[in-house]
Amino acid sequence: MLIARRSLLAGGALALPAVAARAGEEYPARPITWVVPGSPGSVLDVAARLIALKLGVLLGQSVVIDNRTGAGGTVAAEFAARAAPDGYTVFFGNFATFAIAPLLIPGLRFEARRDFMPVHGIGASANIVITGSGRPFATILALIDHAKRNPGRVTYGASIGSGQHAAGALFAQKAGVELTLVPYSNFAQALNDTVAGRLDLMFDYPLSALPHVRDGKLRALAVNAGERLAIAPEVPTLAEAGLSGAELLGWSGLYAPMRTPPAITARLAEATHRALLDREVKALFDSTGTLLWDGVDGPALGRALEVEIPRMQRLIGPAAKGG
Repeated sequence: MLIARRSLLAGGALALPAVAARAGEEYPARPITWVVPGSPGSVLDVAARLIALKLGVLLGQSVVIDNRTGAGGTVAAEFAARAAPDGYTVFFGNFATFAIAPLLIPGLRFEARRDFMPVHGIGASANIVITGSGRPFATILALIDHAKRNPGRVTYGASIGSGQHAAGALFAQKAGVELTLVPYSNFAQALNDTVAGRLDLMFDYPLSALPHVRDGKLRALAVNAGERLAIAPEVPTLAEAGLSGAELLGWSGLYAPMRTPPAITARLAEATHRALLDREVKALFDSTGTLLWDGVDGPALGRALEVEIPRMQRLIGPAAKGG
């Protein structure tokens, strides 16, 4: 998907004109709730709170964060899917919650394409392939060779159904190797076990991985994006390191409940687009190694999900069914 860059806003953001939400009421006439499937203080939460501040200025109403964690984001998604389609509840959706979790968690009470309207893209995060400094491979090609000589004995840690789970599965598929997933509910513990050498690999966010890389406790083998990250320009892409086709960005976007009036979703989309162009937002995303999706509108966000769902069905589906 093309990630377009636009010029930054000059000066302060101006509030956008209100639109009619219902007879006698202009939208927004009261605060908006943004349901976020991340705990307070998480990277997702920090990004949402900053964007919410910018949206509040642009929309002329406060945007309140409602943190709802659990089950790979599906707790938050189920809550948001049942909200009134009036523009006063929106959801921070992502590809793992919408495309992976339904393959692994039976009986979910939402379906992304049925229950949510894509409003605007927010960002896309790559993972860095990391390994302990004492492991017997220092490059991607050496890792692949080691994994081929030791089928099923190379481990990686991730939460089941997470983007990191999918990243490892895609890496194994494209490299023609067998990796063993060690499931973790606590992401920090998986990182600690990688540092300690109890795990061979992780596919980790740059923000948490790079401090350990730079103090020599971990090696960064590659980033699973199509281009190097500004936060870590010294880390090659997987393609540069010798493995093509294993790129996987964990993207996210703003969604509204299905049947939200088009005039309201259009206003939310315009405000989100302008919020993402703010200098503070760009600086935050750059500092976490996240690509801004300021050029990904609602239809483009919808197309991203249409691509992701069958891809994850091919990648994760057989394992979920025991195949």
